Amino acid sequence: MYNVLLGIQYASIALMLFMCAYITKRWKKPLHGWLFFYCTMTLINNAGYLAFMLAHSEEASLFALQICYLGRTWISFSLFQFILVLCNKKRPIWLMNILALFHATTYFLMLFVKHNTLYYKSYAFVEDGLFPHITHTNGIWHYLYDVVILSYIVIAFVILFRSIHAQKNPRKKRQLNFIIAAFFTDSIFFVLQFFRLIPGYDLTVLGYTFATVFLYVAIFCYDMLGTKELARDFALNRVAEGIIVVDEEGTIGDFNNMAKELIPSIDKDPNSALSELHSLIAENKTIDVDGRKFTPKENILTDNDHEIGKVYILSDDTAHYRHAEQLTREMMFALSKTVDAKDHYTNGHSERVAKYAKEIARRMGKSEEEQEKIYEMGLLHDIGKIGVSEEIINKTSRLTDVEFAQIKKHTEIGSAILSQITAMPELGKGARNHHERYDGRGYPDGLAGEAIPEAARIICVADCYDAMTSTRTYSTPKPQEVVRAEIVRCKGSQFDPMIADVMLTMIDDDKEYKMHE
Repeated sequence: MYNVLLGIQYASIALMLFMCAYITKRWKKPLHGWLFFYCTMTLINNAGYLAFMLAHSEEASLFALQICYLGRTWISFSLFQFILVLCNKKRPIWLMNILALFHATTYFLMLFVKHNTLYYKSYAFVEDGLFPHITHTNGIWHYLYDVVILSYIVIAFVILFRSIHAQKNPRKKRQLNFIIAAFFTDSIFFVLQFFRLIPGYDLTVLGYTFATVFLYVAIFCYDMLGTKELARDFALNRVAEGIIVVDEEGTIGDFNNMAKELIPSIDKDPNSALSELHSLIAENKTIDVDGRKFTPKENILTDNDHEIGKVYILSDDTAHYRHAEQLTREMMFALSKTVDAKDHYTNGHSERVAKYAKEIARRMGKSEEEQEKIYEMGLLHDIGKIGVSEEIINKTSRLTDVEFAQIKKHTEIGSAILSQITAMPELGKGARNHHERYDGRGYPDGLAGEAIPEAARIICVADCYDAMTSTRTYSTPKPQEVVRAEIVRCKGSQFDPMIADVMLTMIDDDKEYKMHE
């Protein structure tokens, strides 16, 4: 029997060491702190009692017992606190302080048991039983201590049974069942100790050990500390996707390294990060990081048809978007070529306007994304000419008022065509408003100044520059100095002054007059 109990003692110490190490690695909440406290105190108690079982003198036995009580005094207190936190019960600070003081006093009395009779009324060293040990009679403080422990047991059981009755989540119910089993085991051995079934051996030590086994099952089988995530860590942090786990209360439980890279605020402000994630999904937007595009998607986790949380996957869709962008760009080129093909004298006009507009945007300090958007708007700014008669477009003589009215319609036709591309709502502004004038005398809407979309103001300057430097039905390319003078003349009337100044610097930088047809 002695060897069996000794083996159990060694095994319990190894188990407690493992649990303490594991909880330390996964520490995130106050719940984990109290469980760590419980496991640490149980470890100290079991190690001290092992020394007590191996002692062969009164002095060694008493010293080992005092080490044992360094942990034992706090085991029930820490387990009680763990249950209160687990079941979301309020803990009055003043009451917790009183209880902590009581347990500290208990250990103090045990530590100086030779000098008082409050905890042990008397004690003696005997060599009979399973092993040499100290026998004792209890003092008044020991009985008070037992009453406090019994109070913990009764209150904890009431709280646990109420919680399991109110709990709707089957997984959490099963978890609470094992917590109850742990507390019940602890309590049974505490009660059995009163009957001294094994002379010289304290049965509560077995109770603490078996209770820890039930807590172990609750942790590892029902994921109280995220054990499953620990097992997945190696794989999760090596995938290209970001992964975020949210529990049924809507709280972020865990996330991998990629998720933190994509949403940096997730570590310090998880609520804000989750709100941002929901907005991205609702608006069908991507997360752009270092030229890569990640699409967030929501997946619901269920257990026996009961929702227990959600997993958000941030998938790397960069290749997909690049392919789509390439196709879109090729279609835009094809459309712009279609328009240019109608005008025999303006081949390449749309592409040149797009290039000039992009360069103006770059010099204005626009981002690469904004530059690309303006480039695309420039490519399709004349798309509406598809709806204008080819005879009118290529007419070499002066246009009649009716014919000019038809030409002016190309802005509205282009806007109507491009408005069908809902994924790029800004695209139509360049087509509709590139003939507006800064002084408000343009068409089709007669907009003035800042009311004209900025992209359209940029395209207006680029379009007029190319018209003056290209062969048209009504003119030949003008000398560079003439083009420059015309832009200066129209600055503030036809052109936005600031954008016109940018165009002028481009002309001045073009010493060899390369910017022409």
